[in-house]
Amino acid sequence: MSLICKSNFTGTECRIFRGKLIAGILKTSSWKEEGYGELDGNMLRFKSQGFWKKAIDITDIEGQKVLGQLQFRYLKGTATITYSGQNFKWQFDSWTMRNWTVKNEEDSAGFKSTSWWKPDGELANEGVPAAVLLASLYVANHFRKIAAAS
Repeated sequence: MSLICKSNFTGTECRIFRGKLIAGILKTSSWKEEGYGELDGNMLRFKSQGFWKKAIDITDIEGQKVLGQLQFRYLKGTATITYSGQNFKWQFDSWTMRNWTVKNEEDSAGFKSTSWWKPDGELANEGVPAAVLLASLYVANHFRKIAAAS
């Protein structure tokens, strides 16, 4: 399954298309480590555990039930996505921070950037759950914000 991701200039909104049909959306804050989105019926919220914490909780859209967690390794530019008892490793493919992959033992997905200035690109999926894909887009956006601030 291939998805097309198109972001606004500030990177706070990413629309996800399957062909010409919208399949999902991810909205993030420029100032907070929070966001929410939907992809293929999976409605999720991402919320920081607190200031200076390296983890973000993945919750249902109401924020009541914790479904997973994002753990960041800032120096390596990697993250671990835990969702429904499965662990997925997220990492950039190169130092340019334009392409990335997310995978576990059986499944993988990769993002290939099609734009230099905006985080637009194609997301090729080989069995990764839609909720993990949405979390992966959030992780990429999170690292982009940190790189822009430094």
